[in-house]
Amino acid sequence: MDCSEFRRQLLIDPCAPALAQAAQQRVCEDAPARLAEALALEHRIVAALAVPVPPDLAERVIAALPAGAPQIAPPNRWWPLALAASLLLAALLGFAWLRAPTGPGDLIAESVAHLAHEPWALTRTETVPPPLVARMFAQAGLRLDEGSLELRYLNRCPLAGHKSVHMVMRGEQGPVTVLYVPDTTVDRLDTRRDMVAVRSLPFADGTLLLLAESDYDFNRIEQAWHAAAGGAVARL
Repeated sequence: MDCSEFRRQLLIDPCAPALAQAAQQRVCEDAPARLAEALALEHRIVAALAVPVPPDLAERVIAALPAGAPQIAPPNRWWPLALAASLLLAALLGFAWLRAPTGPGDLIAESVAHLAHEPWALTRTETVPPPLVARMFAQAGLRLDEGSLELRYLNRCPLAGHKSVHMVMRGEQGPVTVLYVPDTTVDRLDTRRDMVAVRSLPFADGTLLLLAESDYDFNRIEQAWHAAAGGAVARL
């Protein structure tokens, strides 16, 4: 299976065993992240549709009919009405589930949306001076070996109700946006959102987010951050 076939099959049946094997073989560079995203969506849809039918649903529907309305069929023929009502209820609950806040997913969505606010950040080529990096992270309450990070962009930006540190680093396949969001707790996650590859991971007392067109450079960038932290981030 090549990359094109993998993406086509992903739209047909993300639960197919062949896709898991193809993702493990990385037929596409971002195959594991794409499969994880598709399976997460499939799980959420199945969970949203698994809505039990209340035993008195038919009675509730009948009771809601206007006074004087013609009688519906006898009880043994109420099941089509109950089925239709339950399907409508499931659809509404499913829509609400998909639109509801998802914790770490909200932070990822906000970080991807934030990219459009500062598109010029991805075009910077000069390296941010280490003293400026040190001062910016001191304001964020962190002490790192800032000289090893080679940042091309640096700014403090509001994100998810926190003052995040917005950075850009050079990758072999293009710029990688790095966001440090203090005072947040998320699990490690690789996913895609709006065609952007995203990795979130706990870092110090917050969250580190990596965003790029591809996740090709994520491992190297993450290692650079762990090296800058010296294995343990100093909290000011």
